[in-house]
Amino acid sequence: MMTTTSSGCGRKPRRRRRAGWAILLLVSVFATIGTAHAESGSVPAGKAADEVIACGTTSCLQSALKKVTPGARIVLAPGTYTGSFSSDVNGTASQPIRIESEDPANPAVLSGYAVGSGYSLRIRGDYWVISNLKFTNAQKGIILDHSNHTIITDVEVYETGFEGVHFRDGSSYSTIQNSRIHDTGITGPGYGEGVYVGSAEGASYNPNTHYNTIRNVVFGPNVAAEHVDIKERTIGTVVENCTFYGEGISGANYADSFIDVKGNNAVIRNNIGYQNGNSHIADAFQVHQVVSGWGINNEFSHNTLYLTDPSVYVIGAYGNATATAIQNTRSPAGNMYKGNVTVQ
Repeated sequence: MMTTTSSGCGRKPRRRRRAGWAILLLVSVFATIGTAHAESGSVPAGKAADEVIACGTTSCLQSALKKVTPGARIVLAPGTYTGSFSSDVNGTASQPIRIESEDPANPAVLSGYAVGSGYSLRIRGDYWVISNLKFTNAQKGIILDHSNHTIITDVEVYETGFEGVHFRDGSSYSTIQNSRIHDTGITGPGYGEGVYVGSAEGASYNPNTHYNTIRNVVFGPNVAAEHVDIKERTIGTVVENCTFYGEGISGANYADSFIDVKGNNAVIRNNIGYQNGNSHIADAFQVHQVVSGWGINNEFSHNTLYLTDPSVYVIGAYGNATATAIQNTRSPAGNMYKGNVTVQ
């Protein structure tokens, strides 16, 4: 800015000063606008924010999964898409990547090649929304590998060789909701979990798979292993408002409960489970300590269990595992809790 003087020509410098202030004011206004836009969380206009990739063929879907950008939507026409589909692309919090059916009433089907191998869909990026699709005919249905903040909603997973859905390799803060999983474990009943969270001790994947949510999912019939298996070294898994149908739980590889918790600080609440005469079910919910310091501080609240065998427990805590039970009910009357279960 110019320095003014007391000369008789003072008015001219004053006009320059005003011009300088005007420029500064404009710069300040634009800077404020830019800051407000950044803080609003709105998605800037642009190709990525508005892009729709419409697919009706397997080759189109394979290409789209590789080339998709944050904010884009992959929209699938009705039909069956056969392959092991995968994407490594990241979305963002403000621009998640979506893959969905064109017609939710007639969902597209992602089919693997056979129940003995592969997967229907594997996502290895953050911030995806997977909705209104069906997944079938693969060893595993949906796999999230180091995929954070991903939402799976309104899907059906069925006829898989092993598990239906797997939150794996550090995938955290992700959700499956409003969905149905049935007929899993066709080739390996002991590995046919509905939803598998984390990995067993000794596996090569990152076990720190934390704060995932399983909400309003209908499991069964014929989920051959646990409907939800929460592994050691996971923290804060929430299972809520789900329904478990016990027909088909096989007993293979210790699959004898709706939920098996081996992690810490899981919350299991507001669920309904039906034994439906399955003699393989020993407890509705189990807690195990596979690794020292894990399998503790897990809470089971306001669950309703219809257990046809009175000898079946609502919660069984084994070894040094711990659980808290809050207002769970069973019908008809029978065993409630065994092991280190604190009743509130």
